Amino acid sequence: MIRISDIIKMGSGNHKPKNENQPLMKETHKKDIPAIVREAETRKQESTDLYHKGIDLVIEAFGKVKKDEEVYAAPILNFSKNLVEEVLLEENEYFQQFYDDFGKKDYLPEHSLNVSFLAIKLGVWSGFNKSELMELAISGFLHDIGMTKFETIVQKESKLDAGERALVSQHPECSVQILERMVCLSEKGLVAVKTHHIKGPRDKFSEILSLADIYEAMTHARVYKKAKTPHQAIGEIIDKEALSFQPSVLKAFINNIGIYPIGSWVKLNTGEIGLVTGMNKGYPLRPKVNIIFSHAGERLNNAKVLDFLLEDYFYIDGAVSNTDLENLKLRWDKNKDALN
Repeated sequence: MIRISDIIKMGSGNHKPKNENQPLMKETHKKDIPAIVREAETRKQESTDLYHKGIDLVIEAFGKVKKDEEVYAAPILNFSKNLVEEVLLEENEYFQQFYDDFGKKDYLPEHSLNVSFLAIKLGVWSGFNKSELMELAISGFLHDIGMTKFETIVQKESKLDAGERALVSQHPECSVQILERMVCLSEKGLVAVKTHHIKGPRDKFSEILSLADIYEAMTHARVYKKAKTPHQAIGEIIDKEALSFQPSVLKAFINNIGIYPIGSWVKLNTGEIGLVTGMNKGYPLRPKVNIIFSHAGERLNNAKVLDFLLEDYFYIDGAVSNTDLENLKLRWDKNKDALN
Protein backbone atom coordinates (compact mmCIF):
# COMPACT_ATOMS: atom_id res chain seq x y z
CA MET A 1 0.00 0.00 0.00
CA ILE A 2 1.25 3.47 -0.86
CA ARG A 3 1.05 5.91 2.06
CA ILE A 4 0.97 9.68 2.11
CA SER A 5 4.21 9.66 4.14
CA ASP A 6 5.95 7.64 1.41
CA ILE A 7 5.05 10.24 -1.19
CA ILE A 8 6.10 13.14 1.01
CA LYS A 9 9.51 11.48 1.55
CA MET A 10 10.09 11.67 -2.20
CA GLY A 11 10.60 15.41 -1.66
CA SER A 12 11.34 17.65 1.29
CA GLY A 13 7.67 18.30 2.04
CA ASN A 14 7.63 17.36 5.74
CA HIS A 15 10.64 19.36 6.87
CA LYS A 16 10.66 22.94 8.02
CA PRO A 17 13.43 25.05 6.45
CA LYS A 18 16.05 26.53 8.69
CA ASN A 19 15.40 30.07 9.79
CA GLU A 20 18.45 31.42 8.03
CA ASN A 21 17.04 30.24 4.70
CA GLN A 22 13.75 32.04 5.15
CA PRO A 23 13.31 35.26 3.14
CA LEU A 24 13.01 38.41 5.17
CA MET A 25 9.49 39.82 5.28
CA LYS A 26 9.28 43.22 3.68
CA GLU A 27 7.70 45.77 5.99
CA THR A 28 4.44 47.21 4.70
CA HIS A 29 3.86 50.87 5.47
CA LYS A 30 0.39 52.00 6.46
CA LYS A 31 0.06 54.14 3.37
CA ASP A 32 0.48 51.01 1.22
CA ILE A 33 -2.35 49.05 2.81
CA PRO A 34 -5.31 50.70 0.97
CA ALA A 35 -3.57 50.14 -2.36
CA ILE A 36 -2.86 46.52 -1.48
CA VAL A 37 -6.50 45.95 -0.51
CA ARG A 38 -7.78 47.55 -3.72
CA GLU A 39 -5.41 45.45 -5.84
CA ALA A 40 -6.47 42.26 -4.05
CA GLU A 41 -10.16 43.04 -4.54
CA THR A 42 -9.58 43.82 -8.23
CA ARG A 43 -7.75 40.51 -8.74
CA LYS A 44 -10.51 38.63 -6.92
CA GLN A 45 -13.21 40.20 -9.08
CA GLU A 46 -11.28 39.48 -12.28
CA SER A 47 -10.94 35.82 -11.29
CA THR A 48 -14.63 35.64 -10.38
CA ASP A 49 -15.67 37.17 -13.71
CA LEU A 50 -13.51 34.73 -15.67
CA TYR A 51 -14.82 31.81 -13.62
CA HIS A 52 -18.45 32.66 -14.37
CA LYS A 53 -17.63 33.24 -18.02
CA GLY A 54 -16.28 29.69 -18.12
CA ILE A 55 -19.47 28.33 -16.54
CA ASP A 56 -21.56 30.11 -19.16
CA LEU A 57 -19.41 28.66 -21.96
CA VAL A 58 -19.82 25.12 -20.63
CA ILE A 59 -23.58 25.52 -20.33
CA GLU A 60 -23.76 26.92 -23.86
CA ALA A 61 -21.62 24.13 -25.36
CA PHE A 62 -23.46 21.35 -23.57
CA GLY A 63 -26.80 22.90 -24.50
CA LYS A 64 -25.88 22.88 -28.18
CA VAL A 65 -24.91 19.22 -27.99
CA LYS A 66 -28.29 18.37 -26.50
CA LYS A 67 -29.94 20.14 -29.45
CA ASP A 68 -27.59 18.46 -31.97
CA GLU A 69 -26.22 21.88 -32.93
CA GLU A 70 -22.64 22.61 -33.91
CA VAL A 71 -20.33 23.63 -31.05
CA TYR A 72 -17.77 26.23 -32.13
CA ALA A 73 -14.29 25.76 -30.71
CA ALA A 74 -13.02 29.35 -30.98
CA PRO A 75 -14.67 30.78 -27.82
CA ILE A 76 -13.51 27.77 -25.79
CA LEU A 77 -9.97 28.06 -27.13
CA ASN A 78 -9.85 31.75 -26.23
CA PHE A 79 -11.20 31.08 -22.75
CA SER A 80 -8.73 28.23 -22.20
CA LYS A 81 -5.87 30.55 -23.14
CA ASN A 82 -7.05 33.12 -20.60
CA LEU A 83 -7.49 30.45 -17.93
CA VAL A 84 -3.98 29.11 -18.46
CA GLU A 85 -2.55 32.60 -18.16
CA GLU A 86 -4.55 33.16 -14.97
CA VAL A 87 -3.40 29.90 -13.41
CA LEU A 88 0.23 30.64 -14.28
CA LEU A 89 0.05 33.59 -11.91
CA GLU A 90 1.34 32.52 -8.53
CA GLU A 91 -1.48 34.25 -6.71
CA ASN A 92 -5.02 33.63 -7.94
CA GLU A 93 -8.43 33.26 -6.33
CA TYR A 94 -9.53 30.10 -8.11
CA PHE A 95 -8.95 27.59 -5.34
CA GLN A 96 -11.39 29.41 -3.07
CA GLN A 97 -14.01 29.21 -5.84
CA PHE A 98 -13.00 25.63 -6.57
CA TYR A 99 -14.27 24.56 -3.14
CA ASP A 100 -17.52 26.55 -3.27
CA ASP A 101 -20.66 24.48 -2.76
CA PHE A 102 -22.49 24.95 -6.00
CA GLY A 103 -26.00 23.58 -6.56
CA LYS A 104 -26.10 19.80 -6.77
CA LYS A 105 -28.24 19.90 -9.91
CA ASP A 106 -25.78 22.30 -11.55
CA TYR A 107 -22.97 19.84 -10.96
CA LEU A 108 -21.77 19.20 -14.51
CA PRO A 109 -20.85 22.77 -15.65
CA GLU A 110 -18.94 23.57 -12.46
CA HIS A 111 -17.33 20.15 -12.41
CA SER A 112 -16.07 20.63 -15.97
CA LEU A 113 -14.54 24.04 -15.28
CA ASN A 114 -13.02 22.90 -11.99
CA VAL A 115 -11.42 19.86 -13.63
CA SER A 116 -9.96 22.14 -16.29
CA PHE A 117 -8.52 24.46 -13.64
CA LEU A 118 -7.06 21.67 -11.50
CA ALA A 119 -5.65 19.85 -14.53
CA ILE A 120 -3.78 23.03 -15.50
CA LYS A 121 -2.43 23.35 -11.96
CA LEU A 122 -1.28 19.72 -12.02
CA GLY A 123 0.34 20.33 -15.39
CA VAL A 124 2.21 23.35 -14.01
CA TRP A 125 3.36 21.33 -10.98
CA SER A 126 4.50 18.56 -13.35
CA GLY A 127 6.58 20.91 -15.51
CA PHE A 128 4.37 20.98 -18.63
CA ASN A 129 4.92 23.71 -21.19
CA LYS A 130 2.28 26.28 -22.15
CA SER A 131 1.13 24.33 -25.21
CA GLU A 132 0.56 21.22 -23.08
CA LEU A 133 -1.26 23.30 -20.47
CA MET A 134 -3.62 24.56 -23.17
CA GLU A 135 -4.33 20.97 -24.18
CA LEU A 136 -5.05 20.08 -20.56
CA ALA A 137 -7.32 23.10 -20.17
CA ILE A 138 -9.46 22.15 -23.16
CA SER A 139 -9.46 18.45 -22.26
CA GLY A 140 -10.70 19.22 -18.76
CA PHE A 141 -13.22 21.77 -19.96
CA LEU A 142 -14.86 19.33 -22.40
CA HIS A 143 -14.03 15.88 -21.01
CA ASP A 144 -17.65 15.30 -19.94
CA ILE A 145 -19.40 16.89 -22.92
CA GLY A 146 -20.60 13.40 -23.92
CA MET A 147 -22.40 13.16 -20.58
CA THR A 148 -25.16 15.33 -22.06
CA LYS A 149 -26.39 12.19 -23.82
CA PHE A 150 -27.18 10.71 -20.41
CA GLU A 151 -28.44 13.79 -18.59
CA THR A 152 -31.65 12.22 -17.29
CA ILE A 153 -29.65 9.43 -15.69
CA VAL A 154 -27.04 11.79 -14.25
CA GLN A 155 -29.76 13.95 -12.64
CA LYS A 156 -31.26 10.94 -10.87
CA GLU A 157 -31.65 11.56 -7.13
CA SER A 158 -30.27 8.18 -6.08
CA LYS A 159 -27.34 5.92 -6.85
CA LEU A 160 -27.26 4.45 -10.33
CA ASP A 161 -28.02 0.78 -10.84
CA ALA A 162 -25.77 -1.52 -12.85
CA GLY A 163 -27.56 -0.87 -16.14
CA GLU A 164 -27.43 2.90 -15.69
CA ARG A 165 -23.75 2.80 -14.77
CA ALA A 166 -23.06 0.80 -17.93
CA LEU A 167 -24.78 3.44 -20.05
CA VAL A 168 -23.04 6.37 -18.36
CA SER A 169 -19.67 4.63 -18.72
CA GLN A 170 -19.99 5.26 -22.48
CA HIS A 171 -19.71 9.03 -22.02
CA PRO A 172 -15.92 9.29 -22.62
CA GLU A 173 -16.35 7.72 -26.08
CA CYS A 174 -19.27 10.08 -26.77
CA SER A 175 -17.13 13.02 -25.69
CA VAL A 176 -14.35 11.99 -28.07
CA GLN A 177 -16.77 11.75 -31.00
CA ILE A 178 -17.99 15.31 -30.32
CA LEU A 179 -14.46 16.65 -29.83
CA GLU A 180 -13.25 15.08 -33.07
CA ARG A 181 -15.91 17.08 -34.93
CA MET A 182 -14.87 20.25 -33.11
CA VAL A 183 -11.20 19.75 -34.07
CA CYS A 184 -9.96 21.39 -30.87
CA LEU A 185 -7.67 18.72 -29.41
CA SER A 186 -4.61 16.79 -30.54
CA GLU A 187 -4.49 13.01 -30.43
CA LYS A 188 -2.94 13.20 -26.94
CA GLY A 189 -5.89 15.20 -25.64
CA LEU A 190 -8.43 12.91 -27.27
CA VAL A 191 -6.78 9.83 -25.75
CA ALA A 192 -6.79 11.49 -22.33
CA VAL A 193 -10.53 12.19 -22.56
CA LYS A 194 -11.21 8.65 -23.75
CA THR A 195 -9.16 6.99 -20.98
CA HIS A 196 -9.71 9.30 -17.99
CA HIS A 197 -11.83 6.65 -16.20
CA ILE A 198 -9.54 3.70 -16.97
CA LYS A 199 -7.64 2.21 -14.02
CA GLY A 200 -3.99 1.33 -14.23
CA PRO A 201 -0.89 2.90 -15.80
CA ARG A 202 -1.54 5.39 -18.57
CA ASP A 203 0.07 8.29 -20.33
CA LYS A 204 0.97 11.05 -17.85
CA PHE A 205 -1.36 13.45 -19.66
CA SER A 206 -4.30 11.08 -19.11
CA GLU A 207 -3.33 10.50 -15.48
CA ILE A 208 -3.39 14.23 -14.74
CA LEU A 209 -6.86 14.62 -16.26
CA SER A 210 -8.04 11.55 -14.34
CA LEU A 211 -6.65 12.74 -11.00
CA ALA A 212 -8.23 16.17 -11.45
CA ASP A 213 -11.56 14.53 -12.27
CA ILE A 214 -11.48 12.17 -9.27
CA TYR A 215 -10.46 14.80 -6.72
CA GLU A 216 -13.00 17.32 -7.98
CA ALA A 217 -15.81 14.77 -7.88
CA MET A 218 -14.94 13.71 -4.34
CA THR A 219 -14.89 17.23 -2.92
CA HIS A 220 -18.29 18.31 -4.30
CA ALA A 221 -21.74 17.03 -3.41
CA ARG A 222 -23.97 15.24 -5.86
CA VAL A 223 -27.72 14.74 -5.66
CA TYR A 224 -27.15 11.32 -4.08
CA LYS A 225 -23.97 11.86 -2.03
CA LYS A 226 -22.28 14.29 0.30
CA ALA A 227 -18.98 15.93 -0.49
CA LYS A 228 -15.85 14.67 1.20
CA THR A 229 -13.55 17.13 2.90
CA PRO A 230 -10.37 17.86 0.92
CA HIS A 231 -8.37 16.00 3.57
CA GLN A 232 -10.65 12.95 3.30
CA ALA A 233 -10.40 13.01 -0.49
CA ILE A 234 -6.60 13.09 -0.40
CA GLY A 235 -6.52 10.10 1.96
CA GLU A 236 -8.96 8.08 -0.14
CA ILE A 237 -7.05 8.76 -3.36
CA ILE A 238 -3.82 7.54 -1.78
CA ASP A 239 -5.56 4.52 -0.22
CA LYS A 240 -7.67 3.38 -3.19
CA GLU A 241 -6.43 5.06 -6.36
CA ALA A 242 -2.65 5.36 -5.94
CA LEU A 243 -1.75 2.41 -8.16
CA SER A 244 -3.49 4.08 -11.10
CA PHE A 245 -1.00 6.97 -11.09
CA GLN A 246 2.72 7.38 -11.52
CA PRO A 247 4.46 8.32 -8.24
CA SER A 248 5.71 11.55 -9.81
CA VAL A 249 2.13 12.65 -10.56
CA LEU A 250 1.00 11.91 -7.00
CA LYS A 251 4.08 13.63 -5.60
CA ALA A 252 3.36 16.78 -7.59
CA PHE A 253 -0.25 16.69 -6.42
CA ILE A 254 0.43 16.09 -2.70
CA ASN A 255 3.41 18.43 -2.38
CA ASN A 256 1.53 21.32 -3.95
CA ILE A 257 -2.10 20.88 -2.99
CA GLY A 258 -1.10 19.81 0.52
CA ILE A 259 -2.29 17.23 3.00
CA TYR A 260 -4.69 19.90 4.20
CA PRO A 261 -5.66 21.60 0.91
CA ILE A 262 -7.07 25.09 0.57
CA GLY A 263 -10.66 24.91 1.74
CA SER A 264 -9.93 22.40 4.54
CA TRP A 265 -11.15 23.08 8.07
CA VAL A 266 -8.47 22.12 10.61
CA LYS A 267 -8.11 21.97 14.38
CA LEU A 268 -4.95 23.32 16.00
CA ASN A 269 -3.13 22.01 19.05
CA THR A 270 -4.63 25.00 20.89
CA GLY A 271 -8.17 23.75 20.18
CA GLU A 272 -8.83 26.63 17.79
CA ILE A 273 -10.41 25.91 14.42
CA GLY A 274 -9.40 27.54 11.16
CA LEU A 275 -9.69 27.44 7.40
CA VAL A 276 -6.71 26.65 5.18
CA THR A 277 -6.36 29.57 2.77
CA GLY A 278 -2.88 29.14 1.30
CA MET A 279 -0.09 26.62 0.68
CA ASN A 280 3.66 26.71 1.05
CA LYS A 281 4.96 24.98 -2.04
CA GLY A 282 6.92 21.85 -1.19
CA TYR A 283 5.72 21.78 2.42
CA PRO A 284 2.36 19.96 2.35
CA LEU A 285 2.05 19.83 6.15
CA ARG A 286 2.68 23.55 6.63
CA PRO A 287 -0.16 25.56 5.06
CA LYS A 288 -1.42 29.05 5.81
CA VAL A 289 -4.46 29.02 8.09
CA ASN A 290 -6.96 31.68 9.09
CA ILE A 291 -8.21 30.97 12.63
CA ILE A 292 -11.98 31.54 12.61
CA PHE A 293 -13.18 29.89 15.83
CA SER A 294 -11.77 29.92 19.37
CA HIS A 295 -11.04 26.78 21.37
CA ALA A 296 -14.56 27.17 22.81
CA GLY A 297 -16.15 27.15 19.35
CA GLU A 298 -16.94 30.88 19.39
CA ARG A 299 -16.68 32.88 16.16
CA LEU A 300 -13.82 35.37 16.38
CA ASN A 301 -14.49 38.99 15.47
CA ASN A 302 -11.18 39.16 13.61
CA ALA A 303 -9.53 36.11 12.12
CA LYS A 304 -5.92 35.36 13.05
CA VAL A 305 -3.64 34.46 10.17
CA LEU A 306 -0.96 31.83 10.78
CA ASP A 307 1.74 30.72 8.35
CA PHE A 308 2.85 27.32 9.62
CA LEU A 309 6.12 27.61 7.74
CA LEU A 310 7.08 30.31 10.23
CA GLU A 311 5.49 28.86 13.38
CA ASP A 312 7.14 26.69 16.04
CA TYR A 313 4.46 26.60 18.73
CA PHE A 314 1.34 26.05 16.63
CA TYR A 315 0.64 22.89 14.66
CA ILE A 316 -2.37 21.20 13.04
CA ASP A 317 -3.87 18.51 15.24
CA GLY A 318 -6.09 17.14 12.46
CA ALA A 319 -8.81 17.83 9.95
CA VAL A 320 -12.32 18.85 10.99
CA SER A 321 -14.93 16.66 9.32
CA ASN A 322 -18.13 17.97 7.79
CA THR A 323 -20.07 16.13 10.50
CA ASP A 324 -18.08 17.82 13.25
CA LEU A 325 -18.68 21.18 11.64
CA GLU A 326 -22.42 20.52 11.58
CA ASN A 327 -22.44 19.33 15.17
CA LEU A 328 -20.61 22.44 16.31
CA LYS A 329 -23.01 24.54 14.25
CA LEU A 330 -20.13 26.38 12.64
CA ARG A 331 -21.37 28.74 9.98
CA TRP A 332 -19.32 29.89 7.04
CA ASP A 333 -20.96 33.01 5.58
CA LYS A 334 -19.74 33.29 1.99
CA ASN A 335 -21.33 36.70 1.58
CA LYS A 336 -19.09 38.33 4.19
CA ASP A 337 -15.36 38.90 4.21
CA ALA A 338 -14.82 36.78 7.30
CA LEU A 339 -11.14 36.27 6.68
CA ASN A 340 -10.04 39.85 7.35
